[in-house]
Amino acid sequence: MKVSINGESCWQIIDTLSQGLIVLDRNLRIQYWNRWMAQHANMDLASVVGRPILEIFPGLKEKGFLWKVNTVFSLGNFAFFSQRLHQSVFPLAASRYLEAGFEQMQQNIVIAPLRGTGGKVERVAVSVIDNTDAAIYRKRLEETTGQLQRAVRIDYLTGIANRLHLFERLKEELARHLRSGEPLSLAILDLDHFKRVNDAHGHLCGDHVLAETAHLLAGQLRAYDLIGRYGGEEFCIVLPRTDMDTACSVLDRLRVKIAAHEFVHKLVRLAISVSIGVASTQHRERIDSQDLLRDADEALYRAKNAGRNRMECFVPGPPGSMSPVSPNRGATG
Repeated sequence: MKVSINGESCWQIIDTLSQGLIVLDRNLRIQYWNRWMAQHANMDLASVVGRPILEIFPGLKEKGFLWKVNTVFSLGNFAFFSQRLHQSVFPLAASRYLEAGFEQMQQNIVIAPLRGTGGKVERVAVSVIDNTDAAIYRKRLEETTGQLQRAVRIDYLTGIANRLHLFERLKEELARHLRSGEPLSLAILDLDHFKRVNDAHGHLCGDHVLAETAHLLAGQLRAYDLIGRYGGEEFCIVLPRTDMDTACSVLDRLRVKIAAHEFVHKLVRLAISVSIGVASTQHRERIDSQDLLRDADEALYRAKNAGRNRMECFVPGPPGSMSPVSPNRGATG
């Protein structure tokens, strides 16, 4: 069954749409826009009809709107603006913009050809679809996803990499070392006599010392270095593109800096030192992450036994021999 709708009824139907509709002629003059457009642009049909759309919205020129409209007129194809790429084409205010986080309405735009009796495109219909709610949802989802990803990678107490992320990055840097041949160094740092801090001043003071130590260390490293919490009061530092001599020099400066720093928590003032073990891929044909961690841990063990507040660097011995650890910088002052 065919349903006949006269012109007046057709415009009434269009005025009930929950999206904007603008009809433009070949001179880009407004022939019609519906009630939705009148409400959101705060301009009724009588005040805009016959006027060039650029007179109403001059900013459209910079957004590529004219090019797309002219393409529809010349080729007869549909054209689109995606909210994800263009955000807001028409400068229409977003409702509840403070809550939404968008000052302007986020829009999808469809430009459709309207043909005359001879098949020539004589007008275009521009549909303006409010996509703000979807954009809000996507933004919040992306923020939540980012927070979850951060929570998986970051140690909650110190704000540096956790053990899982540390191991993942170490494997990545080792793979890079194998491809490029550039040296990679790794250090394990342990706070000396840290149990005494917790026993004497409580775990909140101990947590403060750990967080401040992480901050001190992170502030002295390059952007592509990585510091992570290895466990308890132990930290691990990954130094890409760094040979053993350079790594030992950097890490001993860190040791001295921490020893000179006064840790303050409420009324408690503390002097803290660290012992450090350093290992490197230098002079090793093949080495995996466990090898590197084991070497650094052995060097750390020697530093602890040698009196603490010192650094030892692991030096691989010849095949079949015990691997020595070099006597290195000791306590100062």
